[in-house]
Amino acid sequence: MNLRILFVISAILQLSSWGYLLSLGVSADSVPFYVLEGLTVINIIYLIYFYRKVHRPIQALSDGLDLLKGQDWNSTLNKVGQPEVDKIADTFNKMIAMLKEQRLWFEEKSHFLNLLIARAPIGVIIMNFDDSIYIANQAAARIFDTSLDDMPGMGLQSLPGNVGECLARLSVGDTTLMRTDHGATYKCSCLNLVDKGVVHKFFLIEDVGDAMADAERSAYEKIIRIIAHEVNNTVAPIASSINVVTDIIDTSDETIELLQSCSERALGMSEFVSRLADVVKIPEPMMQTCDINRLILRNRPFLESLCMPSGCRLNFELSDNAPTCLADTPLIEQCLVNIVKNAVESIAQTDHSGEVTIATSRSEKGGLLVIITDNGAGISPEKSLKIFTPFYTDKPSGQGVGLTFVREVLRRHRCSYSLQTDSDSLTRFTIEFPRR
Repeated sequence: MNLRILFVISAILQLSSWGYLLSLGVSADSVPFYVLEGLTVINIIYLIYFYRKVHRPIQALSDGLDLLKGQDWNSTLNKVGQPEVDKIADTFNKMIAMLKEQRLWFEEKSHFLNLLIARAPIGVIIMNFDDSIYIANQAAARIFDTSLDDMPGMGLQSLPGNVGECLARLSVGDTTLMRTDHGATYKCSCLNLVDKGVVHKFFLIEDVGDAMADAERSAYEKIIRIIAHEVNNTVAPIASSINVVTDIIDTSDETIELLQSCSERALGMSEFVSRLADVVKIPEPMMQTCDINRLILRNRPFLESLCMPSGCRLNFELSDNAPTCLADTPLIEQCLVNIVKNAVESIAQTDHSGEVTIATSRSEKGGLLVIITDNGAGISPEKSLKIFTPFYTDKPSGQGVGLTFVREVLRRHRCSYSLQTDSDSLTRFTIEFPRR
């Protein structure tokens, strides 16, 4: 029951008592009758005055609550000259000013954080309380090669690639480095925040592949140059001296063969170090328009010659829809040679006749897609994470130089790449050139 109804009931009760007194036989012409009527009028005037005095503060509070409910932060309560009402108005206006200032600060901060997250070069994923993705930014969508609109509501395990699985294993406060099967390296951190009273886990995913590759390259450049300098300075005089001694001495055939073997081994060591040094001498690519189909066909005889010793067949599936790309032709040719050579060596480890297929097409992003497929021994998931590590090899006589060279060239061409064996037991080396 509101104040107005209570006031009407009170007025009726009081006026009824005065009416009852008037009905007790007071003469209409007597003085008491006029006194009672005067008091009744005064009572009515007082009740109206009292009602307005009581009702105004309550009405002011009600108006203020309506403003808060409508989130109107620009309106204020006016003073009416009544101390109680003016005090309420002053308090409310100060409160509304503080709320407006705090809300404005919060909105500015929230807008800044949203812009920061959206434009951040590192991936940001904020999780919901049910371990589904709550918010993600564009960098995270690029890392997982998926649409930003599709990520909210997804679980980490359902994200493409193996980065999601790595994130799912992290606890709050953990940080780890991981290498994907696409040759990328990410620094993954798990933290938490409080949003609307709910604790959310969130992940930061930083692509440190370029920084690590530059650091690795700088380190092995220095080591290889030192080794090459020392080995060549030592081996070359030894080989030359052996050749001179072999020419001037008259000794048995066995001794000459031994000296020749030592000379060949010394030259082999020098050649080995020179091949390592070639990796750090990769020139900066001279970009020009490249028709990849024409490049592949031009190198077809040489690529087929690589397959002949193992008896494997080389197939070509070159699409007429394959776009041109910007590339350094000699460097890309050498990459194709190294990839096909690796495929042939993988087939040589099996007991069946093998096939290598080079296919070109247009990628979903509009760039050039080159896929070299073989049915060789394959690559395990564990090995696929290490395959692009500089100088890593699982071959007894391998040096790990071929794929290190390929990695460096593709990095400088800004290509995305991967090497893995799929469920159909086919190993695919996928290269995607950026769209022109």
